[in-house]
Amino acid sequence: MRPLLVKARLAHGIAHAAPWGVSLDGLLAAEIWADQKAGKRDRGEVVTALAADVDPEDLDLPLARCELSGGGLWHWAATCAYPEKPVDHPVVRYWTGRPDHAALGDLVADLPGVVSERQGPYRSRSMPLLVTSTDTVTWQCVGDDDRIMAILQGIAAIGKKRSQGEGRVLRWEVAPLDESFGWSAGHLHVDGSLGRPTPDGCLYGTAVATGGRGPTGLRPPYMHGFRRHTLNLPFSLTV
Repeated sequence: MRPLLVKARLAHGIAHAAPWGVSLDGLLAAEIWADQKAGKRDRGEVVTALAADVDPEDLDLPLARCELSGGGLWHWAATCAYPEKPVDHPVVRYWTGRPDHAALGDLVADLPGVVSERQGPYRSRSMPLLVTSTDTVTWQCVGDDDRIMAILQGIAAIGKKRSQGEGRVLRWEVAPLDESFGWSAGHLHVDGSLGRPTPDGCLYGTAVATGGRGPTGLRPPYMHGFRRHTLNLPFSLTV
């Protein structure tokens, strides 16, 4: 395990929902979990949803653990994505969707005479999508560079709306940092601002620009209720 700088060279940018970028530990955990699910299905085992577990399993990620805050407030030493050369502020694009009535008719034996496009599950949609235009996003972390690269090579796109071409990755790069970057590589963006959701114990005695405080996930799976705590938030990419 050593301090590392991870880069994703992008085709044209990344779509994201939160004010901060995609977490590196979340990316790695999602890829490992997808492989585990595929293996279980191949063996005929039942795959349970993560939401069904009261306390979900912590996967074996190729990252160091930061335990400065003690107890269950430990987190992986890795940051969220930071746009290296963003083009101004995030722009708003829109995606649309309409139900295919012919396809619906093939799926059910008795289709209603009218399928409303104004309400209900089959309504038409026009939804905003925040996109940061940049050719490179970076993460800092403390981890095993060979294992990290082996996992990242299988990830072709990051962020939201990947199947529509957003967040396409051209190539991944992992480079070592000086050993003195140990703490900062696990907590800060390259510009020195807070780069991940962080408990108070990790920041004691430091002066770091943050995005305020609020309830959010501490480590993967970030959306699970058991992972939510009141934390110092990453510095906002929209500032």
